[in-house]
Amino acid sequence: MKIEKLEIKNFRTLENVTLNFDGYFASISGKNNAGKTSVIKCIRSLFKGKEREFSFFEDEDSISYTTSKTQWANSGAAIEFNYFITASKEADPGLYSFVKKIAEIDDLDENFTLDVRVKIREKEEKEISILVNGNELEKYETGEIYQRLSSSNIVFLHNSTGGGNKIYRPSGARSFHEMILSKDEKEELNKEQERIRKKVKKFASEHRGELSGLLGKLEEKYEVELTVFEGLFRNSIPLGINLKDKGLEVPLDDWGAGTQNRTQIMMSILSASRVKQQTNDENRITPIIIIEEPESFLHPSAQAEFGRVIRGLSRELEIQIIITTHSPYMLCQEQPESNVLLDRKLFRQRLKETVVVDVSCDKWMEPFGEILGLNHESVEPWGDVVKASRDNAILVEGPIDKEYLEYISSLGIKGFSIPEGVEVIAYGGKDALKNSIMLKFVIEKFNRVYITYDLDAKNELQKIMNQLSLENENDHMAVGLNEAGKDCIEGLLPQTVLGNVYGKNTDTVMKLTSTDTKARKSAKNELKSKLLEEFKKTKNISSSDLKGFKALFSNITKAFG
Repeated sequence: MKIEKLEIKNFRTLENVTLNFDGYFASISGKNNAGKTSVIKCIRSLFKGKEREFSFFEDEDSISYTTSKTQWANSGAAIEFNYFITASKEADPGLYSFVKKIAEIDDLDENFTLDVRVKIREKEEKEISILVNGNELEKYETGEIYQRLSSSNIVFLHNSTGGGNKIYRPSGARSFHEMILSKDEKEELNKEQERIRKKVKKFASEHRGELSGLLGKLEEKYEVELTVFEGLFRNSIPLGINLKDKGLEVPLDDWGAGTQNRTQIMMSILSASRVKQQTNDENRITPIIIIEEPESFLHPSAQAEFGRVIRGLSRELEIQIIITTHSPYMLCQEQPESNVLLDRKLFRQRLKETVVVDVSCDKWMEPFGEILGLNHESVEPWGDVVKASRDNAILVEGPIDKEYLEYISSLGIKGFSIPEGVEVIAYGGKDALKNSIMLKFVIEKFNRVYITYDLDAKNELQKIMNQLSLENENDHMAVGLNEAGKDCIEGLLPQTVLGNVYGKNTDTVMKLTSTDTKARKSAKNELKSKLLEEFKKTKNISSSDLKGFKALFSNITKAFG
């Protein structure tokens, strides 16, 4: 099951917003008080779920009109929630068979839609209507399906700041994983419980006799009967959690907060995955996972890695994961349209209603510029890298290096192509690579990175590469020839291209020997542009013309498999 779209009116600051959830992963982002928590509360108001077996505190998911209606909305305006849901017979057999039976739809499509519309009016009156594939249901059918949705434990909610699942023991609170049992596992466990119950009953009969003897000393006489609790484990089992590191086993609660939170999130995803995989359970409905602030307690580089893992799991398992986040590293950079960015309008210096920020083109990263610090001089060169849309990247010094690689790859010559799914990104010069902290973040942001830089910078950068355990040729490469004036990507060009450009631009070449630093730099950039232009004008380029680039493309191909 998947929420495709959510329309909310007159709820807190959400006066009139529409949120589209594209793909299996979606992030809801924005500043504090932008409305992220309100969106989650809206979802939870429908998918309340029953209290889980080992949960001691029930979340408050009910919506009060008096306290929740948008303050500046018209008097008497209803709070409205419209949920647009897609489901299927294969992934949600429990919901499919229930809807088909209750709504008496003999020819219900294997992939169907549910539009659930809820209005909450003054005096807490609630109006509900449901449409199946666009056809509105009768009142009885609507009530039954709404009840099924709101009591099916469809949503797995993890609040990163809430401490996770805890069992309280005399020695203190301990985290646990609520292992969801399949139908077969429950049946097998019930048989074992019955065997144990009989054994315990035998032991209890001895205790009963001893206890009756003690109670017989009282004036008031009592009959004693000892019973065994039935169904100790019905749908799940609480398991303690220890993590091992270098052979040392440590309880989860004794690890750092970031490790605890990350592990508990992964356990929530595991539980949802187990529910989906129970193909023999005719009541199964594929859950939705909601994670609030998954980046909590994690270093930025760890946030980048964890965000990539979560996004990958949502696609791999085909389970919808909706997160709220303050971290730009958690955003879906492969599909920017999967990010919902919220902001508040400002009217006469006062914050008013929440609006959804346009995420088309490059605008989706704008609200995070200040959080990420892209204006800081040490981070600014990496701006394009942070906004990259693919999981794999070749990092090159500048836009001209990028253009060389992409142009050569476009020629279709065997052995000179960029692997599919790999993005070429300019990082803005060798000095950017000297920021080892930022470089480490970039490396962990992607599945795979290959770094190139000019040969004249090799000695300066070798120490940084070694610190990050990057191997020469396998992970990074100095580009150019060990000859005067050729220790850069232009040094790989055919000699005819170099001769044509230098022969026609002798005045510019002479400026390279000038004592004026500004003049030398200007001449160098001018020649770089002319060399690229001349190379792209060359007709009938063959593999022999590209022999200087052979090692570079060979290493790139190996790096990305």
